[in-house]
Amino acid sequence: MSITTAPYGSWKSPVSAQDVASASSSLSEVQVDLAHTNRVYWLESRPSEGGRRVLLSKNLDDYTDDSLREHTSDKQWNVRTAVHEYGGGSYAILDGLIVFSNWSDQGLYFIDTNSKDQAPKRIAEQNDKLRYANMVIHASKKFLVAVREDHREVDIDAPATLVAIPLPSDMGAGESKPTEDIVLFSSHDFVSSPVFSPKDEIAFYAWNHPDMNWDATTLFRATLSFDAAGIASALDNLTVVAGGKDEPRESIYQPRFDETGRLHFLSDRISGFWNPMPMEAEFGQPEWVFGVSTFQAMPGRPDTVVVTFVLDGKTRLGLLNVITHEIEDLPLPEWTSLSNFQFGFTSRTNEPVLVMLAGGPKEKTDLYTYFVNGFENKALLSAAPQTFALDEQSISVPEEITFPTKLPPFDVAGRDAVAYAYYYPPTNKQFKAPDGELPPLLVLSHGGPTGETDSVLSSKIQYWTTRGFAVADVNYGGSTGKGREYRERLYPQFGVVDVQDCCAAALYLAEIGRVDRKRLTIMGGSAGGFTTLACLAFRPEVFAVGASLYGISDLEILALETHKFESQYPVHLVGPYPEARDTYLAAGLEDKVVPPNQATLMVEALRKKGIKVAHIEFEGEQHGFRQAKNIIRALEAQFYFFSRDPGL
Repeated sequence: MSITTAPYGSWKSPVSAQDVASASSSLSEVQVDLAHTNRVYWLESRPSEGGRRVLLSKNLDDYTDDSLREHTSDKQWNVRTAVHEYGGGSYAILDGLIVFSNWSDQGLYFIDTNSKDQAPKRIAEQNDKLRYANMVIHASKKFLVAVREDHREVDIDAPATLVAIPLPSDMGAGESKPTEDIVLFSSHDFVSSPVFSPKDEIAFYAWNHPDMNWDATTLFRATLSFDAAGIASALDNLTVVAGGKDEPRESIYQPRFDETGRLHFLSDRISGFWNPMPMEAEFGQPEWVFGVSTFQAMPGRPDTVVVTFVLDGKTRLGLLNVITHEIEDLPLPEWTSLSNFQFGFTSRTNEPVLVMLAGGPKEKTDLYTYFVNGFENKALLSAAPQTFALDEQSISVPEEITFPTKLPPFDVAGRDAVAYAYYYPPTNKQFKAPDGELPPLLVLSHGGPTGETDSVLSSKIQYWTTRGFAVADVNYGGSTGKGREYRERLYPQFGVVDVQDCCAAALYLAEIGRVDRKRLTIMGGSAGGFTTLACLAFRPEVFAVGASLYGISDLEILALETHKFESQYPVHLVGPYPEARDTYLAAGLEDKVVPPNQATLMVEALRKKGIKVAHIEFEGEQHGFRQAKNIIRALEAQFYFFSRDPGL
């Protein structure tokens, strides 16, 4: 095969924009039916069907797809919840009973897979202003518990509560009568992750504004109280298990009861990392969505949980003894991302099997079974829906780089620090660049901003690298995966630390001769879009061009108009929203340096907000007042305006 010599950025790529769109399909929300532990369920997003999410299932030891079932095939069904807007926890499954949230009306529907009638039927209060997520079905199948977000009276500040919802006693009835929710917990701004114990206990965590759940949460435990019909009616003996203190601040995630009733959870109190011991390794991730699962109790081994974490730059899978804190490493292929942990059992040998989503630099995320006892893994789907064709020789495999940066305040040169990125070299087996040419660089600034990027094969990145671009996917200060201290670098420096690190990554790669200094570009979405715009606005000497995708452009509008989950996020990112202050403005009408319309525009804006404002314009004055009468009037007017403030 001949190799064509062509400038970087001009290579003909085997990855088209259509390929990227097709590969945008994804798998999520893996669950195992705890009453039929050979059956695994998951969601598949379908861009070709408007992005709707379809619920599927199959036997976890079936590698031929003979047992594959599609439970919401009709296009009116989209298994997705709008709680927190980001969703997650969109369905629950127990003993063949599926309960799911449908996107179009946010109603809860059930499917009884044990009956002939597989048509979804609605349950719960039939009000489109109520949203539900994070459902868990009680073993009695008489009720479920869910997080409810109530938009009936207010929108941005919609109350979040933990509710019990009665389930129909006759699953086969033609009509499902609406039932009234029973509020179990309502004392916090947010609540998440309810789980049942074998002894009718419940655990969950909650938190309040202005914190996000990665800042500080409180873990609760209680005993369920039942009414005469066997429906949960109240929480007895509600106790705080962990968290809930001003100091030390503690973020608690993923409460889990094992088969003995012992409660496990992740906390960052000990080390600043989400793990149960003094170890600088992250076992968890920020919970933007409900239903995150990065560890599970090992069946038959009550002192053991299976965990995933990153240590020394390598993704690990291990068995953690919760008593001794010893970890037994399990062998892995070249996976760099593991999530959605669930345990099931094979039908023939009743062997415990870990089911999870996994992917790496040369393979996109897929659904796998992992036999913990035999160290064997298999792809559960015979054909992953999101696969795109790319010869392995044309795949750009990243390396994680550590680069020097600075921490503010920059007016005193800043403090030396380091940040991190994945560097993807331009790669295409059919092309090479002329000798001596350096490639253009595309810097990616991830969203969140409390989040992180990983090195799993991405069609969006390969689209660029196969065309002759280098890519730096930056985990700037504020990213997760490296402990609380690193993720809080961004507090309250959003638009500062992230900008500095994205610029530092680009300049570092140019300095060491990996990319062309004159052809640096940047792109980001959501919060990463704000970072991109801030780089272009405040560091115009670095990047030649940039692209913001659905990015934040106005922090004030974000603070005032975003949804409840993030409505006070900017308090930590940039500081509290400024309180209104009475304002005095004076301007010279002949000022050519700062034209007087600057003051006029400010006055109009302040008056629209109902803020007291005084405005004086001086004829014959320019930039700075020079006439004695105007100096006197301006000063006396200012003193008078200030003296009217009762706080002075």
